[in-house]
Amino acid sequence: MEHCFIGRQPILDREGKLYAYELLHRSPAMTPLTDGDRASSDMLLKVVWELGIPQISGTHPSFINMTRNLLMNRGLDALPPAGLVLEILEDVPADAALVRRVAQLRDRGFKIALDDFVHIREREPLVDLADIVKLDCLALDEPALRWHAEWLSRRKIRLLAEKVETHEMHQRTMALGFDYFQGYFFARPLVQKRSRILPNKLVLLELLARVNDPAVTPEELGAIIRGDVWTSITVLKWANGSIYGMRRAVESVERAIVVLGLQTIRNWVALLTMARMGTTPTELLKMLLVRARACELLASEAGRDGPEGYFTVGLLSALDIILQTDMAHALEVVRLSDEQKAAILSRAGDPGAALQAVIAMESGDLAQARFCGLAESDVTGCYLSALTWADALSGNGI
Repeated sequence: MEHCFIGRQPILDREGKLYAYELLHRSPAMTPLTDGDRASSDMLLKVVWELGIPQISGTHPSFINMTRNLLMNRGLDALPPAGLVLEILEDVPADAALVRRVAQLRDRGFKIALDDFVHIREREPLVDLADIVKLDCLALDEPALRWHAEWLSRRKIRLLAEKVETHEMHQRTMALGFDYFQGYFFARPLVQKRSRILPNKLVLLELLARVNDPAVTPEELGAIIRGDVWTSITVLKWANGSIYGMRRAVESVERAIVVLGLQTIRNWVALLTMARMGTTPTELLKMLLVRARACELLASEAGRDGPEGYFTVGLLSALDIILQTDMAHALEVVRLSDEQKAAILSRAGDPGAALQAVIAMESGDLAQARFCGLAESDVTGCYLSALTWADALSGNGI
């Protein structure tokens, strides 16, 4: 099978809960909307069939971009429609043959979404078949966004705000009645300045610093965990989760440290600590889990020393968002090596390169998803493994 890169971006509902993922597919041969994309569409169908959508999106719906050739390809008829949303790209012409094909796919049970929609009369037949319409918040000015939202709402169509990059835009589209939201508004600080860290967060940061202290012993870490009932319970719950396949129950924190290792437990406690620092969206924490695990796997695959340190870089790569302050200030109170801090602040060194590659994977930027000469298939494999691992761990509760 031809190498293929698959990333995913979350789509959240009005309550901030995960609704779906948009899957981003790329390959060296994929040239969208050309006569040659039939081969690429066959490749994509094979990837979806062989990898399995559940491995990538779990139980959540999956939005997949559709060119004309992908839509007209009869290979789609072999796919189970449950959980798949066919997202028709904005420059696919809405001719009679295409409209008939989309109606057939909808009758088979596929949900239909229109990407980057801008109203023109010729596309109204597709609107009549759509379950969800996506509006680009950066491409439409305020009056145009409002007009489109009102026009589509009268047709009882679900609205998805795309490229929502700020909390202000999120609030504005919420007020316009949008149902779903896509973009990294949940992964951007509310403030971009050096702000005071609240006292309750300072206590948790001190815990984070103690956990990341290179000199911490298993006994000291065990005492830190036992000192907090919620952390103790969650660590034991994770240790006994199906992801590790333990034959015997792990009945104590000390046993968890022995069986799973000091660094694994340290990383868990760091994640749990960040989860308690405020109203951090669950999807952001899951994104950090994916980043952390993917960085660790890339380091291992490339034969780099200390892959557990790469995990920490990925895990703390959004600490500024969680604390709502600039990253340099956030890292002042966390005990990291100079190499780890440089990786987070400026993507320096191999740990920084791994983090940059994983962030590129999140946005489907194949050109930047490179690390230490690894093959594309190895990079993709690390990312997909990280997705599966993070989803399984999240299933045991964050």
